Amino acid sequence: MLFGYNVLFYFYFGCCYRIELCRFSGQKIYPGKGIRFIRDLIHRCFLFANSKCKRYFHNKQLKPSKLTWTAMYRKQHKKALCNQEAVFQAIVGATLEVIQKKRSEKPEVRDVALRYGCCFVF
Repeated sequence: MLFGYNVLFYFYFGCCYRIELCRFSGQKIYPGKGIRFIRDLIHRCFLFANSKCKRYFHNKQLKPSKLTWTAMYRKQHKKALCNQEAVFQAIVGATLEVIQKKRSEKPEVRDVALRYGCCFVF
């Protein structure tokens, strides 16, 4: 049986719990929670975190990308999601002096370095 993108599995004391995501807000829905809605014509199943998400889903004028509390809005506006940690990328092999020199060089020097394939101008 294949599962969609909105299903997560968590293992707790050897048991597997199926955690789904709300179709409107992107919140986690634990077993026994949420509201399930099945369309008659298409036979598609939608799972919502609460009645607010269900009401907004049926209101065609409201889109999740326009509401600030949804995961889609946070992803489109490059906000950090609640369950993700910030990732800091380090420059490997570069000292503080090299980084400051790279920042202070003029754009013309950078363009010349890029044109000739040099990464750093010393």
